[in-house]
Amino acid sequence: MKQLFWVGCLDNDAGLRSVGDQAQILAVEHFLQDHFSDYEVKRFYRSQISDFFKCDIHPGDLIFIHSSGDFGDLYPEWHKIRKQIVTKFLLNLVVQLPVSVLYQSAASFEEDKIFFSDKKNFLLLCRSENDATMLSNNFACRVEFFPDFAFYLKPELRNYQREGVLFVLRKDWESSLQSEFSLAVNRVEKPLRVLGRILGKDLLIVARSFAKKLDRRILVDFIKKNFKDATIKDVQVSVLPISDANRQKIVFDVLDFYQHFKLVITDRFHGLVFATLTNTPAIPVKGKIIEKTAVPNFDYNKYFNAFRSILFTKVKNKTESKMLSVDKADYVLNLIKSRRSIRKWKTQKVPENDIQAVLEAGIWAPNACSSQATRFRVAFDPPLIRQVCQFTSPWFRRNLPNKIILVYYDTSKFSLNGWMQRFIWQDTACAMMNMMLMAEALGLKTCWASVNPEEAKQIKRLVRVPESYILTCMLLLGFSDQKVSLDSMHQGNIIRRREYTAYSETAKRI
Repeated sequence: MKQLFWVGCLDNDAGLRSVGDQAQILAVEHFLQDHFSDYEVKRFYRSQISDFFKCDIHPGDLIFIHSSGDFGDLYPEWHKIRKQIVTKFLLNLVVQLPVSVLYQSAASFEEDKIFFSDKKNFLLLCRSENDATMLSNNFACRVEFFPDFAFYLKPELRNYQREGVLFVLRKDWESSLQSEFSLAVNRVEKPLRVLGRILGKDLLIVARSFAKKLDRRILVDFIKKNFKDATIKDVQVSVLPISDANRQKIVFDVLDFYQHFKLVITDRFHGLVFATLTNTPAIPVKGKIIEKTAVPNFDYNKYFNAFRSILFTKVKNKTESKMLSVDKADYVLNLIKSRRSIRKWKTQKVPENDIQAVLEAGIWAPNACSSQATRFRVAFDPPLIRQVCQFTSPWFRRNLPNKIILVYYDTSKFSLNGWMQRFIWQDTACAMMNMMLMAEALGLKTCWASVNPEEAKQIKRLVRVPESYILTCMLLLGFSDQKVSLDSMHQGNIIRRREYTAYSETAKRI
């Protein structure tokens, strides 16, 4: 039986009480039961992502990344994992269920344009038509509009006597409300950013969060004073913890609650979705996210019924091994072309899983006579990294990488005499190239640092290794903090063909 891996559901034990997010989980669960009963569905929450990566996944298995509002650099941690999934399973159809798209940085957007340019087995579904159009015009992967899965829910419509207005307004930093305090913060955005860099804190987020709380309080006081029939309640946040056991009851209780009101005014996307599901007129409070994901008025069922045909349209021939091989080759070539050496890194910590993947790539590098003599040591601690960098280029003394992988050759594992000594440098170089490409695929940036014999001796005293280990080079890596140009001196027609007379023919003439 084919497998369907449903990955990235938000964890119940993380204190998640967003009813909208839980409605998506419930709706996808119902949808898969109705439309993918011929697949064995395996669900993985975000906390279980390492378990997912260990799964035995075969060509023909499907991977669905759960719906969310975090495509882009607004929530970089999960977006990075999303890209790892797409990278690792190039031969599987990977579907990103409907997302909202938000980029704060033009550089991040350009980076993703390159990353997704060759992901031909990746289908990106956007729950906003504007987002779908924008990404279709910029990303080379498949991008389609598809409504939020919460629309798949079918609440029981009751004939309540509707009264009053329900205000569903966010209390968190994603609130769309902007009044005098928020506008004041916007006016001093640049000074706050500069001061934040000096203090090592994101003062802009702190200021905006506080300003939005004040703006909300002013609005709530205004509503209470001027609307006697108003109910102000963010029912999209549950007062109870939500689990698999009570998810359906809580979601449908909220849908039932909406049906008591004549009108809903909200700055929540799922506030509009719940209003639509319950035939309640709604007015969106304008803001960045709510405008981009405004709820269109059409028949959602036609999308859900056509989901499988949308899935396999334009990719049905990808099952041919020849085409898959071409896709894989294109991916590797583009990865090689996009790699650049950098010499300035952010302080952001590189996840342990990424280091493990980079090391694994190095271990699988070719080596002479299957000697398996290449060895690695990872410098994790900032004090050790700082000490090691004192014996390298001046660049690295000022801009420390997040991690350093020291690459050694263990001469006790292989007898190296005469011309065979070249294996020391060839084998470790192969490992370095493998690791650099894996780091690039994971969104990390690297620099290859050579060390002379004197430096190697000094570093050997810091990093205790056996006497038989020869340090040949080091891989400095982390998240880039410098702009990287994709222009290259290697562009153009640089492959020149020359014909040589075969040795055997020359010998005959002699």
